[in-house]
This record gives sequence, structure tokens and C-alpha cells, in this order.
Amino acid sequence: MQLFYDDFDKNGYLDIVEAYFDSGTQALLPDRNLFGMLRGLPNIRMRMPNHAKYSRSTLQEIIGPKLLQANRLKANTLAHMVFFNRGHRFEAIALPPEAQFSPAFHVGVADFDGDGHEDVFLSQNFFAGQVYTARADGGRGLWLRGDGSGGLSPLSSQESGVLIYGEQRGAAFSDYDADGRVDLVVSQNGAATKLYHNIGAKPGLRVRLVGPKGNPSGVGATIRIIYPAGYGPAREVHSGSGYWSQDSMVQVMGLRDNVTGIWVRWPGGQITEKDVRPGENEIVVKFDEKLTPQ
Repeated sequence: MQLFYDDFDKNGYLDIVEAYFDSGTQALLPDRNLFGMLRGLPNIRMRMPNHAKYSRSTLQEIIGPKLLQANRLKANTLAHMVFFNRGHRFEAIALPPEAQFSPAFHVGVADFDGDGHEDVFLSQNFFAGQVYTARADGGRGLWLRGDGSGGLSPLSSQESGVLIYGEQRGAAFSDYDADGRVDLVVSQNGAATKLYHNIGAKPGLRVRLVGPKGNPSGVGATIRIIYPAGYGPAREVHSGSGYWSQDSMVQVMGLRDNVTGIWVRWPGGQITEKDVRPGENEIVVKFDEKLTPQ
């Protein structure tokens, strides 16, 4: 996808032309049809008198020599991606094809099945395109199951239970019935908000932070489960997430092994470690508890 911008017709206003490179014909072609182009650049009617000629023409032939003088921007990919922090760089990985079927508004991270590995949820779809653009309705709300090593596998609606055909917008995670499983709420544009009660996950550990003065919920803190052989994934407590959304401050941490403790790094760098007793399903960690030297 490419974008050319200049005052092509010299009327004092900036014009924008969307284009794409077609690998089959090896040509740069306009993204819009003739009517769409004429609304912004009526003067191209002299070069393109009818749809037949327009359909056989490259962008250079449609715009003329002025195209070579225009500024250009290029998008190498339109894929939804995840960027893994490798310490000295970010590694860009495209999400599975099911995540590319439709635009996504909200992206959130939680452990939906309670296996100790973080998962991703996408709210999808967008209907309000141009009159000649088909509405993007290929998504039904997508749960991507994480494997703990960076892999994300899409679940069908039959597996996840999430089935939303409308324009999904914001989404939020909260264990609203306090059973140790992450529940999901998804809003829609012009349709009912959906609430999905999680009944199939392995119950996890509910973690409630009590932060310092001015930050009672510990916003900005990072939580990790401590196992005998190491640490679980990092979970940040945030006061806003995705598209106009707010997750619960009580975090539900999935468990993949016997738990020995909980690790919290507070905003500012202080670290708290607290033991977790066997069978404990909810824990409160306070900012002023025992601190571990940095």
C-alpha cells in the first residue's frame, strides 16, 4: 500500500492518492475506482474519459508526470503484529491469519484458560467504510491462546464460546464472580454489550495490590508468580487498556505449577516478594511490606 500526496491540480489544496503495487501485473494501481478519483481530482477526466480506459491504466498513466514529483509514504504490511522485546531489539511477528480477517479495535492480555501462559483477545470488525468498500465483518471476537514461548494459536468460536457478529469496540477483563477465572465483556457500536462468563478455565490466583499514597491500586506495578524453577510471565496493572477500556485492578494469575510466592515491582523500582501458602486462591500485596533489595 502506498500513499501519494501533493497539490496535483494546483488549486491550493493538498490531494491524496491511495495506491497499491500489484504483484501480478507488476504495476502501481489506484486503490479507488474512477468515481472516487474524480471526486478529488476532476481534471483526470481528460486523461481517463471512461471506466474501460481507467481499468487498463497504471497510476502513472492516470495522474501523469506530476506523480513523480509527489511525496510518497509506503506501508510494508497491514498485518496485526506482536513485538517481542528481546532486550536489545524488538522482534516483529505477524499474528495468525484469523487475526487478519478484520480490523481490530481492542487488544488485551490475560490468562483466559488458567494454564499459566498469557493469552490475547482481539475485538474486531468495522462497518463504516466508503460506499464502494465492503464492510469488514470477518471477525467474531478472537481469543489467541499463548503457549508461553511466543506462540499464539486462534481458537474457534465453538472452543472459546465468544461469538459476536457486530462492530466490536472496547473490551475488558474482570473476575466479576470471584471464582478465580477471567471473565470478558465486549462493547459494540450500536448493539448490546456482551458479557461472557468463564466456566472452563482452571482457577488461578487472585492478586490485589495496595499501593502507596496517591496510587492505592498500584497502577504501573508489574506482577509475576514465583515457581520453584523460576518466574511466570509479567503482568502490568494499568488504569486503561485497548480501546476506551478498563480492566479490573484485581489480577487473576494463571498457574502452571506449584506456587511458592508472588513478586511485585512497584512504580519507582521497589520490589516486594511475598510467600503464597498452598491452596491459597487470593492474596493481598501491600507496598509497605517486606522489600527485597534491588
